[in-house]
Amino acid sequence: MKILHVCSGKGLGGTRTVFLSHQRLFERIGADVTPVIRRGAAVKSWLSVTSKEKLKELGYFRRFPIKFQKDYLKMKKLCESHDLIWLHKPIDCHIWRKISKTSKIALIVHGFQNTKLKEADYLIAVSLPVFEHLKRKGFKNVFLLKNFTTFPVSEHEITWNKQIQISAFGFFRNKKGFLDLIDAIDILQNQLNCKEFKVDIYGSGRMLFILKLKKYLQKVTKLNINSWTLDIQKKFQSSDIVVIPSRSESFSMIAIEAMAAGCLILSTKCKGPEFIITDGVDGILTEVKNPKLMAEKLFEIIEHSQRFTKIRQNGRKTASKKFSIKSAQEVMRNILKTI
Repeated sequence: MKILHVCSGKGLGGTRTVFLSHQRLFERIGADVTPVIRRGAAVKSWLSVTSKEKLKELGYFRRFPIKFQKDYLKMKKLCESHDLIWLHKPIDCHIWRKISKTSKIALIVHGFQNTKLKEADYLIAVSLPVFEHLKRKGFKNVFLLKNFTTFPVSEHEITWNKQIQISAFGFFRNKKGFLDLIDAIDILQNQLNCKEFKVDIYGSGRMLFILKLKKYLQKVTKLNINSWTLDIQKKFQSSDIVVIPSRSESFSMIAIEAMAAGCLILSTKCKGPEFIITDGVDGILTEVKNPKLMAEKLFEIIEHSQRFTKIRQNGRKTASKKFSIKSAQEVMRNILKTI
């Protein structure tokens, strides 16, 4: 079976991270796969040498009538020589279905959406909550391939920085909960008078100005807002705590990647991370939209950090056992065999 593996986004983020991990997984199991990306896409620099040898770069717009686009004939020819098209965004289903009437389409479902899913022949859920959602909605040919990390699991001795380093990563939009995190840090720095810590947020998106304005108006001096980093693994290695303040998540790649690096995860109960983390065992969970409680939990961790070393160690073990690329190999083989 020949697979066309498509990533239509140009920036970096959740779906592009999963595209890269799936590409690496295809290589490990020896699948005949051709990666396809948009021209100028940031993921190109992160592809392996093997993937770059077969890479196809196309220029197209997802919302524009496909037959009028420059690379339409190239896309059509690619479809004719491949049996399965592996997609990461529902919006891409419509385009590739228009181009190919014969190739089967497998769509990776990253969230709880329902639109455009019917145009795919197979749905691949990235987490158990998403899998159960698709089943409840009556979709057929649904598989579960849990997100996994290709980052190596750290083996270093886990220690705490003298000034505790708190980090958060993500796209700056409302559902990611960064406004709540700023409020929590405000409480931590002013009301709880917690001194030995610093916070770095890394990301991009339309809410950047709002976040910076909120930080300025509330005088949250211990918080820095930074542009997205390409060397995210290095940031994990220098962090003690990684906060996931989201209001809704279908999974959380940040959680498993940071756990693999030995960070302590503090996440809201926003669905996806609850599937990854056992509260008090390999991570800490807190309530959604509750900055006060989040601040109190951060205060406890900072003030009594050594008590949480075991949880960091357990988190690393969880990442290795349940969310490594090795654990995903047999699942992927079975999915492709069934298809």
